[in-house]
Amino acid sequence: MATAPSSVELRTDQARIHVYTYRYETPSYQMRSPPRDVMALIGGQARNARGLFRSDAGASRLLALGNLMIVPAGVLIEASGPGGERRVASCTMEPGILPADFDRGDLSHLALCCDIRDPHIHAAMQRMAREAMTPGFAHDILIDALATGVRVDLARYLARAAQSVQGHVGMLAPWQLRRLEDHVQTADGGGMRIADLAALLDMSPGHLVRTFRKTTGRTVHQFVEEARLARARVMLGETALPLKQIAARLGFATPSSFSLAFRRATGVTPGRYRNERIAVN
Repeated sequence: MATAPSSVELRTDQARIHVYTYRYETPSYQMRSPPRDVMALIGGQARNARGLFRSDAGASRLLALGNLMIVPAGVLIEASGPGGERRVASCTMEPGILPADFDRGDLSHLALCCDIRDPHIHAAMQRMAREAMTPGFAHDILIDALATGVRVDLARYLARAAQSVQGHVGMLAPWQLRRLEDHVQTADGGGMRIADLAALLDMSPGHLVRTFRKTTGRTVHQFVEEARLARARVMLGETALPLKQIAARLGFATPSSFSLAFRRATGVTPGRYRNERIAVN
């Protein structure tokens, strides 16, 4: 839920600009499916805002939401965030904001809408918001000119972004690698199976195995073991957690299986590694 205690609106032949001061619940959660393309510029720093799009093709992965985003007409968005007060400027246009060839049923296309990072579009949205709050001479002409520019800049931006995604065909994109690394470095107790990791990226286990090796030159198993070993070293050297808890956090069935894996990788037992670290420090 959210409340909008204050708002202003400006309409022209081509666009409708609406500026709100929203107070979101803490934490916030919203669902909406607008009848028209909506571009939203959210004031303040976006922190931990996440969302996913749902269309006839299914649901996208969970996406990080930026300060400038678009919700395509007829597409459902589920969004959550830390809550609090935000100034939001929204824009709808006639006949629409997105280019005619934008595929609203393609989840990869929808993912491009969650964080629009184009300085020209951002600046135009800011200027339209200021004009809505304090309209000046010939404001309708200015708003319509800015709206036309936004359409052109957005079509160019989406074309560049789509080409970048296509450039990673057969390989993992940087954001996918970061998502895997973040999960493996923070997940406690299991969740390290290839099927679990593949689910994070909305792909099949077989596709993950192939693309991961092509991208990194390593197997998924090697990657997981290296990440677990790095976490083990940190836990042994910087905490007083008993081996049983460390083994459980890293997803090992027993402390002995953890000790065996650690010794094979490092040549020393976990206990000896911890003692040597303590002696050095």
